[in-house]
Amino acid sequence: MMCDECGIRPAKFHLTTISGEEKVERNLCPVCMAKYQKQLPGLDFTNLAGLISGFLGAAGAQGNKSSEAEDASTDLVCPNCGATYKEFQKSGMLGCVHCYQAFKKPLEPLLMRVHGNTQHAGRIPGGVKSNVSIQMNIDRLKQQLVKAIAQEEYEEAATLRDQIRALKNQIAEEDGRSEVEDHE
Repeated sequence: MMCDECGIRPAKFHLTTISGEEKVERNLCPVCMAKYQKQLPGLDFTNLAGLISGFLGAAGAQGNKSSEAEDASTDLVCPNCGATYKEFQKSGMLGCVHCYQAFKKPLEPLLMRVHGNTQHAGRIPGGVKSNVSIQMNIDRLKQQLVKAIAQEEYEEAATLRDQIRALKNQIAEEDGRSEVEDHE
């Protein structure tokens, strides 16, 4: 898909702007996105921390939470590293792995909005080749498949479907081999 703005470079960003009741969607290349970024004050697209910080600021500005619930969230402190939720709101970065549990209540809606899931589905360290990592890849591909179908990108959806089938066959083959090896 080409950039809607310049029509020269491939689009890497999908920008939706809503002003009143008017919704405008644009597919932009990195160069054109940089131009729009200058027009969007308060959001830093250069890193995830800035993006999360922008989401938190926007949510606070809209007043979606009651002031009591907001005060309770900002008073949260991680017992392991001592980081506060207020610091997270400013920087967009957590202090340690235990912060996820300490700030679970206010983080869950944010993670759901940003990632579409609250359970980590990333890579398994150390290059572990197991059915677990294969199953995680299948789950990731299924999510991409749903998005491709929703965006009516049927060729991409067919490719993803074939990748899912291949991974499922790989699991079946490994299960078959392990059963044969166990009997020998």
